[in-house]
Amino acid sequence: MTLMSTFRVCGFVVAAAVALMLSSAAATEPLPKTEAPVKMITEMLYPTVMIDTGRGGVGSGTVIFSDRRSHQSKDIWSLVITNFHVVKNAVSIHKEFDPKQGKEIQKETRRPVHVRLWDYNDFSTAVGTTGRIGRIVAWDQGRDLALLRLDDQERVIEHVAVLWDTKDGGPYLFQTTWAIGSGLGNPPYPTQGLLSGIAGKDQQGKSLYLSSAPIIFGNSGGSLWAFSTRRDKYEMIGVPSMISGYGWGKIVPHMAWSRPISEIREFLSDNDFGFVFGEGT
Repeated sequence: MTLMSTFRVCGFVVAAAVALMLSSAAATEPLPKTEAPVKMITEMLYPTVMIDTGRGGVGSGTVIFSDRRSHQSKDIWSLVITNFHVVKNAVSIHKEFDPKQGKEIQKETRRPVHVRLWDYNDFSTAVGTTGRIGRIVAWDQGRDLALLRLDDQERVIEHVAVLWDTKDGGPYLFQTTWAIGSGLGNPPYPTQGLLSGIAGKDQQGKSLYLSSAPIIFGNSGGSLWAFSTRRDKYEMIGVPSMISGYGWGKIVPHMAWSRPISEIREFLSDNDFGFVFGEGT
């Protein structure tokens, strides 16, 4: 028997003895129960919704506000942000003759969309949806953003996304990111990556974030997140909008582009919804 084979035999004997000890301990002591990452689930997953326009597939969205607009208001405002291209089929612009003005004018029609809020058991198992009617209250094709208000004006949605507070700086390259959305029509699920670029531009010169957290069809309109150590919260930093591709339609799902928090805040402010992040209050 060679020296090498001796070591192998001895190693087998030791491993077998350790395995026997572990199996005996396992038989007498119950395995510890794995704790659910409740903070991540409630702060990032629960605010994510599915959006169905009824015409050609579904997309994602995120609840960013659910409360009264002021202490004098009685109605609840529940707002969902998404991509414009997710709800584009619900917006139509056509020309119509106006007899009062004596000329053709452009008129816009916005159809309601169906918003599905997901219900979960044990923080992780999707068990069904609660449906709401959502109406488009603002949209910006250039920024590829749209805002929906849910028809339910009586009930507050418990879990709402917190928008990244840009006053303290960031987000920064190399921060861990999570993208969440209803990829391929599935219940919302997370993917993880890094914030890979913050100076991207689309074809119109609008800002984009690049993240390596993979997204796929159906994630559009969902959410991109990072953790704020200063505020001890997972905060929304972007809205996934597109993925890179090369050649003849080959996609690169881990090169995901999102509308950044700066564009989100400007979009809300420009359309008089700055109260979502405390502007004007």
